[in-house]
Amino acid sequence: MPATKPLQSFPDNSEPNFALADVFFDNAIGHLQRAKRTADRDQQNAALHAIAIAIELLLKSHLLRTATDDDWNRINIGHDLDKAATYVTIAGLELPPHLQRVIAALHPHFMRGGFQRDPTRSWPTGLAKDACEVVRELARSINEQKVR
Repeated sequence: MPATKPLQSFPDNSEPNFALADVFFDNAIGHLQRAKRTADRDQQNAALHAIAIAIELLLKSHLLRTATDDDWNRINIGHDLDKAATYVTIAGLELPPHLQRVIAALHPHFMRGGFQRDPTRSWPTGLAKDACEVVRELARSINEQKVR
């Protein structure tokens, strides 16, 4: 198993990129809506893949507003949901209580491209619908921070 890169300090010269943060946020909401539709049709894999993407976009949206830039995110986070959540917490956002549980379930599969390579994977019943609620709560928290 490859060693994970240690956490890096936030860039000193980063300016908030509200426009890109808004694009990420809006795209995340689109993925979250897709997740809800596919979860309602019991398409767990598609729903959970959309949820993983929504989590990544929401977390990066917050970081673009508060602490980083897109290049920094790409180099230091990539698609690592766990690392993105850690950085967002360091940046001062309180995450929904069950987000870490959702990330723990999705992160390993997401990091290795499993949603595309193993679309028939079986997931616990109700995980997608529960995860949708948790990610909706994350989106609300980030949206509240946007207006402050």
